Amino acid sequence: AARPARPLAAYGALPATQPDSLHMPIRWSVAGKSGAAAAVVHLPHGARIKAEPDALITMSGGVEVGACMDGGFVGGLLRSALGGESLFSQTLSASRSDGEVVLGATDVGDIELVRLQPHAPLLLSKGAFLAADEAVEVSTSTQRTVGGALFSGSGLFVLRASGQGTLALAAHGAIMSYTLEPGEVRAVDNGHLVGWTEGT
Repeated sequence: AARPARPLAAYGALPATQPDSLHMPIRWSVAGKSGAAAAVVHLPHGARIKAEPDALITMSGGVEVGACMDGGFVGGLLRSALGGESLFSQTLSASRSDGEVVLGATDVGDIELVRLQPHAPLLLSKGAFLAADEAVEVSTSTQRTVGGALFSGSGLFVLRASGQGTLALAAHGAIMSYTLEPGEVRAVDNGHLVGWTEGT
């Protein structure tokens, strides 16, 4: 089980913010919620998302596969060496027509869709990132306190997702979201934390 620290997602379809030339949004949804979940992404012509290299399960004929590095070469190296993630992200582009992709995590478990806002970056545990809109940047960050590094189960270096758009998180077990009010405290057992708002 795993639990992010803010109201991160709604079940069902979640439109993103990246339009194509006709202003059609990318549509995200989750199939098999709280089981062997998969993220289903409907891409309008010209739209692109990024995902972990081994996340793709199936795609329609109008989708092309590529690769990118978040933050350039140095950012990719840091993400790989310190964040425990792949050096490259896979890109999935509806370059010829509208398309659909289905994504899943290596471990059987749950997927949560997060509407990321520019003023509220998320810190992610290793292995939590599955996919995101192209406008979402995934980089490496350090936890602000020694206590956070020691007791979160995530170590000193974590992933940081920033920008605006949809972010898909994956975890082994069901994902539960909690909204913490000012001054509220919630303890999460080591190794069960997936993502939390920066500064929490």
